[in-house]
Order: sequence, then structure tokens, then C-alpha cells
Amino acid sequence: SACTGLKNATPERPLFAAYEVQWTTPPEEERSLITHELEAVVRPAPNNSILGMRPTVALHNMVKPPKKETGLRHLLKNKIGSAPVYLEQVPLNDIDGALVNRLNNHGYFSATARHETVVKGRKASVVFIVDAGAPHRIRTITYADSTDTLNTRIARAQARATIRPNDIYDLAALTAERQRVADLLRNNGYYRIKDDHLVFRADTGQGIRTMDLHLRVKPHTSVAAVQRYTLGRIRVHGDHDPLLAPNDSVWQDSMLYVNYLNSYRPEVITRGVFLKPGAWYSARYEEWTKRYLSSYGVYKSVTVTFTDDSTEYGVLHADVRAVPLKRWPLYTELNAISKSNNFAGPGMKVGFKDRDLFRGAEILNVDLIGRFETQVAGANKGTNAYEISAKAGLQIPRIVPFNLLRTARAFVPSTRIDLGYGLFRRIGLYGIESANASFGYLWRQTPRKWHDLKLVDLSYSSLYYSSDVFNVFLDANPTVRRSFEEQFILGTSYTYTVSTRPSRNKGTLLTSFGIDIAGNSLSALRGGLSNPAPEEGYRLFGKRFSQFARFRPELRYSQPLGDGRSQLASRIQVGVALPYGNSDVVPYVRQFFVGGTNSLRGFRARSVGPGTYVPAQQTGVLIDQTGEIKFEANLEYRFPIAGYIKGALFTDAGNVWLVNDDPERPGGVFDLQKAVDELAVDAGFGIRFDAEVIVVRLDMATPLRRPSLPIGDRWTFDDLEPKVFDNIVFNIAIGYPF
Repeated sequence: SACTGLKNATPERPLFAAYEVQWTTPPEEERSLITHELEAVVRPAPNNSILGMRPTVALHNMVKPPKKETGLRHLLKNKIGSAPVYLEQVPLNDIDGALVNRLNNHGYFSATARHETVVKGRKASVVFIVDAGAPHRIRTITYADSTDTLNTRIARAQARATIRPNDIYDLAALTAERQRVADLLRNNGYYRIKDDHLVFRADTGQGIRTMDLHLRVKPHTSVAAVQRYTLGRIRVHGDHDPLLAPNDSVWQDSMLYVNYLNSYRPEVITRGVFLKPGAWYSARYEEWTKRYLSSYGVYKSVTVTFTDDSTEYGVLHADVRAVPLKRWPLYTELNAISKSNNFAGPGMKVGFKDRDLFRGAEILNVDLIGRFETQVAGANKGTNAYEISAKAGLQIPRIVPFNLLRTARAFVPSTRIDLGYGLFRRIGLYGIESANASFGYLWRQTPRKWHDLKLVDLSYSSLYYSSDVFNVFLDANPTVRRSFEEQFILGTSYTYTVSTRPSRNKGTLLTSFGIDIAGNSLSALRGGLSNPAPEEGYRLFGKRFSQFARFRPELRYSQPLGDGRSQLASRIQVGVALPYGNSDVVPYVRQFFVGGTNSLRGFRARSVGPGTYVPAQQTGVLIDQTGEIKFEANLEYRFPIAGYIKGALFTDAGNVWLVNDDPERPGGVFDLQKAVDELAVDAGFGIRFDAEVIVVRLDMATPLRRPSLPIGDRWTFDDLEPKVFDNIVFNIAIGYPF
């Protein structure tokens, strides 16, 4: 009784358990969308339940009232827990009226709504019975009243109108169209006009359930609202400090640049200002200016203010004020890591940042990172590992050495230079020394299209230590040995990402495609691409360099459900890495893997595949299972529970395979006809503490299908461990998996 949340409910005061919207006459169009909108009207909503239980209500009932709105008791009772909702708290008659109002907004002016209540024991449910009736449709649409400049522009806007004759009247559609026309006017000099200055006049006297619409400027609108403005003086405060007086000013790009701290070169800042003296005011250019300068990453805030000229009517002076962040922050970060491969341990990062290295808003990051981890469970319990690394990155807010992409106004295009060095040691097994350097560009073509190009991507790794036990393992697996040894990589990479516009009712699709090419330039210099490499391979600085191509397409799709608080999210990842020329195996660090907190959550990290391969039991040896071909698919239903606590039901499937047959890893090579049967599958449940600033995620998953088992026996429903928790993998992570 306590778990169901019915502790204080009675037949006379039942718990509001459920409700439903039923149609006698449904809407002619968008029935599902309107149904969800009407369901969202019902407030307060019933408490969420899981299999008939209401754990958040039970928690609220169990915890004593807190003395103040802080502390653990308040958190448990009012944030994690939720107060029970009783039928008497639901304003049923008001909801009937609200349902009719929503239908009126959709053009159903003869709609009716009533409710019926069903009480069973200590729970009550409500059925809202709604009749939409016949809708009103638009017969004709006309724009503007006269032929002056303002009305001429309003009339031109009709060519791209989002509403058409014969459409059902819809208040939201008319509001959006009015907003669109007002935005067009604001982008053409009408600084003070607002959407409220425009109105649709409706005439319903010309037919049965039809109307004529006419968009016009409201009568008695102020002269200032319909005035068209040009820009006069533009002052750019590139390092504005409200506590200091300006110490200097200089003309740059027809703008007056005002100095406070002499932080930046004026031309670096003014190239991000799209407002120009003498031009018509444009709200779009104002927004581009704020967004572009903010994307430098050196400013706390960017604002644009306008003042009227005191002598000439219709002229605006603009002040662009950019307030910089602290130039030289120092920071430390302590963390604890828990991985799905049973490794856990502390870590620390110490960092330094310079946000104006050469007075061009360049950002230099220097990080020192150290971490230690030990395997707390599993066959190799007690295995220890540590990592020490140093990283430096320089971000320059332009394309070096060219002045390209000046028209990329969504965000500033940037040049990225990165350097890194690290040591990773799995104590008693092996140690890897690595270094990397890259030079490339990152730019956004639009807010939903962006490019990441690395012209030079150089990395070097060396197996500087290998124990006798690990050497025995490598001797038995020569392909794995070569993947560790062939670690000199010089290549180029490019990633293109595009996403659709977010919408409350429509799904969002994100598509990404990446390609990595390595070794071609070195191979051409050493022997030419058309010549076969020598048996021992071409070498540079005594190290055999790698030659391969990697392809990394990915799709993500999320679809809001119901009132938009729930969501169905999915992801498909494919990876193909092909060695050629100077290599017959892709380097270990560029191979693919599945399993872990953001992958197949029912399997330990990097513990699946390749194919149906089953690693031999090597005492003291823990080697990641990787491959050169990857397929992974994830499906997750996300839903609210209470407050910032959310839940998820998910399933994952995937595996990795080898391009070339490896006798030491039988069953690992890719075969298209067998690939589907060789997919690993899991399913699970997750709880997320989503406080908007940070998301802490706990996922519990179990394997449903293991490709390493014999054909016909790979589903694991009848192959469970006696202890329940031996069948479950726990994953703790920050952020959503995709």
C-alpha cells in the first residue's frame, strides 16, 4: 500500500490516477497533435507510476516535512519525491472550458467538452469527452492597406506566406506568420516595429464556416514604430570595463573602436561587427554581431544598444559592448572514474588558460593530467594502471594564414593547433608512450552545419615496456603485435555534421560523416603509391608508418512524444578502417570497439568481438577487443519521473569485425551474410539526475544476445547466472550517451 502511494487516499478522497481524452467527432487534421495538446491542458497531472507503483509519492509520504526549503529532507520530500495528487485538486469544469478554448484556437468554434469520473477503491480516473465539430477555413488572404514603403514591404511578404487559402484557421499559425512578417520588417530598417503592431482582421460573413483574412498595421500605431531607420555612428567597445573610463579610440573599418585595457587589436574585433554606418538597421545583423563575437570564447557578454540621433530623425547610433572574461584563469579538477570494465580510481587535472595570447583573441590551453585506476572486480581484480599526460591547444579566431570564410556569420571560423604527450602504464603488463600534434580548421556554415578539418594529424605511439606475460600474448597474436607496433600516423581528417531545425512536435535528425586518411603523402615520398611496399614496409625515423583510410558515418534521431517531455532517441554508428599500401593492419589506437557506458551498456568496455571470437584465458593479461569494421545501433525511450529525475528504457546492438582473416582470432573476419547473426544485444533501465547544468546517469543493463556463444544458442534468456546482479552491468557516467 505504501509503495503504491495510496497511503493517505480514501474512496471519499481518491487519488487522481489517470485520465483520457476521447473524441465523439475528432479534428479533420492533425488529430494526434491536437490530442497531445489537449492532454497537456490537464493540470495538475496524475503522479507518474511504474508498474502500478508510485515510488516518488511513497517517498514524499514517508519523509517528515522539512523545517526549511533546503537540506536533505527537503530534497527527498519535494525534489525527488512528489506530493500525491487527489481528484479534489483537479478543476474538472475549468479543464472542460480550457479544452474548448484550445479547439477554438485551431478553428473549431463549435467544439464542446464534458467529463466523466470513474472511482475504483482509492483511485479515480477521468474521461474527457470532446466533440470538435466542423472547422472554419480560410477563403482569401490579403496583405497591407496602402502603397507606402512599409505597406509595400508587407505586401511583398505574402509571396512566402506560411498560410494559404483553404487552410483551417489556426491561431498559432497566424501568430507565427505575423512574427515572420515583423522580422522581415526589422531586418529592413524598421527598428521599433513589433509583431503586436500587426493584426489579422477576420471577416466571417462571406460564407458558412469560412473567413477572409487581411493583414495590416494596427490603427493608431505610433510614428516611431513605422519609421525606417539608418545607422549613424558605430562605436565598438572591444574590451569594455564598466568601472574604467576609455583610454583611447581609433577609427577602424568605418567604426570607432574604443579601448579600455588595450587587450585586442581593433581589426580582430571589428571584423565580427556586421552593422555598418549608413546602412539600414537590421535585426539579423545585430544578432549576427552578438553571436559572432560571443563565439570567440573570450567574452563574458556582448550587447548592442541603440540611441536616436539628437539632430536627425530616423538615424540610430550603435554601441557594441563586449565585456571580456578573465584573461589568465588557473583551474584544477579532481575526479573519480568508474568504468564498465571494472576499473575505478581518482584523477586530477591542472590547467592554465590565456584568452589573449597575441592580442588577437587567441586562446591557449595547457593541461597536466594524471589518473590512477585499479580493477575492482573481475578475473583480473587488482590490476593497476596509471596515466600521465600533458596537452596544449591554441585556438585562433580566423583561418590561418588566409582570410577566408568572412561570410560565415553563424560563428567565428577558427584555426586549431594541438600538441600532446602521454604515458600509459598497465602495471605488470605493458606501457605505451604517445605523442600527437594536429593543425586544422573548425567552422560553422550555419547554426546547424559545421565542418572540422585537420590538415595535419600526426601521432606517434611506442610500446616502451612489455612484460614477459604480455610478450607471450603478443607472440601468440602477431596481428595484435603489429597493431601495437605500427603507430606512426601522419594523415588528414575531415568531419561534416548537419542537423535539422529543433521542433517541439517534429523529430530532430543529426547526420555526421567523417573520413581519416593516413600515410599517403609519406608513401608517395618514399616509393610512390603505385609501387608495392617492401616486405618490412617503408620506415620514417626508423619506425614503420601506417597507411589506412577510415570512414565514420553516424545518424542520430530524436522524436518528442506526447506533451514533449518524453522522447524517443536513436543512434546508428558505422565505422570502416581499411589498411593498405605500407600497412596490413590498422593501428591499435585507430581501431573500433563496442561496449561500455556510451556504447553497448550490457557489456564491459571493449569486451565484444571481433565477430564471434572468444579470447583465450590469459592469466594477468587484459587486452581490449577491437576491430576494423564497426556497427552499432542504440534506441532509448526517455521519460520524466519527478522533478529533475528522469528515467530511460533502452536497448543496444552492435559488434566489431576484422577486414582480413586472423588465424589467431577465429570468427573475427567480417562476413555480410553472417553479420546480423553476430550482433551483440542488450537492454536495460536507467535513472538520470538531470539538473540542466549537469546530468549524472546510472544505467543498468543485461546482455540479451552474445555472439561468442555457439550458433542457435546466442540468446541468453535461458543462460542466466544464479545471482541476479551477476547478470547486470552497472554504468555510471556524466551526460547522456548520445
